[in-house]
Amino acid sequence: MNTLYLCGAGNPEGVRLARKINRACGRWDRIVVLDDDASKLGQSSLGVEVAGPFCLLGEAGSDSGEVASLVARTAVKRWAAWEKIEHYGVPAVTLIDPSVDVEGVETGRGVIVYQNGFLGAEATVGDGTAVFMGGNIGHESRVGRCCVIAPNAVLNARVRMGDCVYVGTNSSVLPEINVGAWATIGAGAVVTRDVPAGTTVMGNPAKIVLTLELKLKMGWFTALSADLRRALARQAWNEAAAAPKSLTHGRVE
Repeated sequence: MNTLYLCGAGNPEGVRLARKINRACGRWDRIVVLDDDASKLGQSSLGVEVAGPFCLLGEAGSDSGEVASLVARTAVKRWAAWEKIEHYGVPAVTLIDPSVDVEGVETGRGVIVYQNGFLGAEATVGDGTAVFMGGNIGHESRVGRCCVIAPNAVLNARVRMGDCVYVGTNSSVLPEINVGAWATIGAGAVVTRDVPAGTTVMGNPAKIVLTLELKLKMGWFTALSADLRRALARQAWNEAAAAPKSLTHGRVE
């Protein structure tokens, strides 16, 4: 029996997408939801049962099951869920709404693209990234792993984005902008200049409101392993050191 495991019970849109794809292609014999919150056991989402915690993936065979992560409240939580899922070795499935044109697009494992999402020609979307309803990735853009493109967020042409970036609802990133890994772009922001790694930007035009140093001090990444936090810090510092001085201090406009 071929089973699709959907990890994360808080996203009924993901359940609906999986059911829609299965109606079109009959890929799975059953679909179940997994969630590490014990209070959700036995509940259902659109008639799909919450069968238990993520560790049930340990009982799934690599030839009889596939998995998709529906965790997307933050990119950091999506990354942590992806790491946990990867541990079990169950193949990650890409779920893309049948209405989305993917000609000329390169997508990694575990990518999710919802209805009315847009993927431009020659764009690359990294493993585990989620593009929500109305999200737009412009042509020739490069999006890293486990990013979240929220509803109606727009990445214009040739944007370069590192791993684990969150792009908020109704925000816009202008063409040919570089966004560093683990950055957060607030809802409604308009990004007109490169964004350093690990920072949070908000407003129109976008300005830095949180630096990576402050995020680390505030414990934003406590869900991640110590080794991953150290790797994140090294990566962000390296990117910041390589950026023009005007972007590592002050604001992004």
